[in-house]
Amino acid sequence: MGDRRPERPVFCGNFEYDASESSVLRLFERFGRVQRIDMKTGFAFVYMEDERDGQDAIRALDRTEFGYKRRLLRVEWAKKMEVTGKNQAPTNTLFVVNFDVRNTRESDIERFFDKYGPLARVEIKRNYAFVEYKEVDDAIEAQKRSHGGLMGGRTVTVEFVESSREKGGRCVAVSFVMCG
Repeated sequence: MGDRRPERPVFCGNFEYDASESSVLRLFERFGRVQRIDMKTGFAFVYMEDERDGQDAIRALDRTEFGYKRRLLRVEWAKKMEVTGKNQAPTNTLFVVNFDVRNTRESDIERFFDKYGPLARVEIKRNYAFVEYKEVDDAIEAQKRSHGGLMGGRTVTVEFVESSREKGGRCVAVSFVMCG
């Protein structure tokens, strides 16, 4: 291990939808320290502490069998994404992804986020959710404290949603999804 931080995560795909974050961690930690894992349904982004460890994992794991169905993994550097809204002003609505979509209900998300302030609404859409606070300051605190935190054993990603007025009536979750 060295001091070369990866600029992007390792993409690991084609595993069972019910694969756990801990099983993916066990798979990758053989190659070096894992900073974090963003689990999705059927794939994950694995952030290795050292770029060379990520390259070692890619070489060793790509097209290897994994899981009880012995599916062939696809392991490669994640494609670079253009990040929008990097320096945008925070809003009172948060975009939340990487929770367990099968076992998480809106009430679970409410309990996770209501400690930061009064909520106006919580809405789950497919594999992501919107959490709207009554006050922007509460949303700022929630984003700061919950991004990268554990919800139901999964590391969640929490970002601000851009103001719909700035995007012509569409709401844009920073770096992730557009809805309309």
